[in-house]
Amino acid sequence: MYYEIVMILGHYANTYVVHNFAKKYNIEFSLYFLLFGAYLPDLIDKPLNILFQLPGRGIAHSVIIQLLLFLPLLYSFPKYRKIFFSIWFGCIFHLVQDTIALSIAFWPIVGSLSDYRRFSFSESFYTYYILVKYPYTLFAEVMSFVVSGGILLSKWLPEGRELAEEKVVVKISDD
Repeated sequence: MYYEIVMILGHYANTYVVHNFAKKYNIEFSLYFLLFGAYLPDLIDKPLNILFQLPGRGIAHSVIIQLLLFLPLLYSFPKYRKIFFSIWFGCIFHLVQDTIALSIAFWPIVGSLSDYRRFSFSESFYTYYILVKYPYTLFAEVMSFVVSGGILLSKWLPEGRELAEEKVVVKISDD
C-alpha cells in the first residue's frame, strides 16, 4: 500500500535554510510569510480533500493556480509585494520539496487531478511518525530540522560568548 509522505518538520527546516541562504545574496524574504507559504498548499489542499474528496496534492499544488492567485496580488498591492512574494516563493519551494508530478504542478493545462490517490492525514501521520515505515525519509527530515536549529543557535551563540567574556573580564578587574 502506498503512503503519502507527511513532511511537517522538513518544510519548516528546509525553508528556514533557504531563507538564510537567500540573505547571503541580498535576497530579502519575510521569514514568517515565507514559512507560511511553505505550508499554504497543504493548508488548502488537505482540508479540501477531507471535505470534498479532492486530491491531497491538488489545486494549491498547481503552479498555474498559484500564478493566477499571486500575480494579481503582486501588481495590485505594490506596498505588500515583499509579503506576497515571500508567501508565493514559500509555496513554490513547497512544491519542490514535495517533488510533485508535472501533471499536478501544471494542472489544469497538463494532466488531471482525478488520477491521484486521496489523502489520509491520520494514516500518513501514523505511518510516517509512529510506525516509522520510511526511516530514511524521517531521518532526512529530522536532520534538516537539526541543521536549521543549529543555524538558529549559531546566530545566538556568538553574542552569548561575548557577554560571558565581558562578565569574566569585569570579575577579574573587580578582584
